Amino acid sequence: MVLDTNKKLCLKLHFFAQGLAFNAFLFLKISMKKKIRREFKAKRDLLSKEELIEKSSEIKKKVFELKEFKKAKTIFSYISFKSEVRTSELIKESLKKKKRIIIPITDFKQNKLYLSEIKDFEKELEPTLIGLFQPKREFLRPVNAKELDLIIVPGIAFDEKGNRIGSGKGFFDKFLSELPKKIPVIALAFESQLAKEVPCECHDMKVEKIVTEKRVIECK
Repeated sequence: MVLDTNKKLCLKLHFFAQGLAFNAFLFLKISMKKKIRREFKAKRDLLSKEELIEKSSEIKKKVFELKEFKKAKTIFSYISFKSEVRTSELIKESLKKKKRIIIPITDFKQNKLYLSEIKDFEKELEPTLIGLFQPKREFLRPVNAKELDLIIVPGIAFDEKGNRIGSGKGFFDKFLSELPKKIPVIALAFESQLAKEVPCECHDMKVEKIVTEKRVIECK
């Protein structure tokens, strides 16, 4: 069927309008994520040092009770930064429990995470220019992600469906999207980091459980 000029113009305008609507929707979603990230990070930053330690300790206890933790031999854990749920004691005690602990090395140029095994938390780490702790060069022990049994990630805001908003750099989303096999992913968060709903995009990766100082959330 041959379309007349008016019909063709109408279709072009229709698809153009659809494109504008999609771009507007995407822009709105990104703006909402930025707003939530800013608000929830500010809320988390208000926690005192004592609150951070106390709440992180309660979260650690709940992690140790998880069947995923008990079963896992090789565990990936982030190293806490600023007001994130603290993981230093979790890592130290996990090592005492004879767990193999893997930590991230952040490549800011490539926006990528590399994995390295840690055996002594006090001895093997050093701060980067921004204060993020990473392994000293002499203690680098590269690890393949396929060796992992459990992954523990941070975040700024979450909802009970497992949607997560991170720092905005995409390090963990990229890392999780490239996993060579199905591995349980849990997030550590303070109760104040939970939102009613977190907007997500197609590249955002969900978590299976969220552990707070008050409960363990089975994400659906």
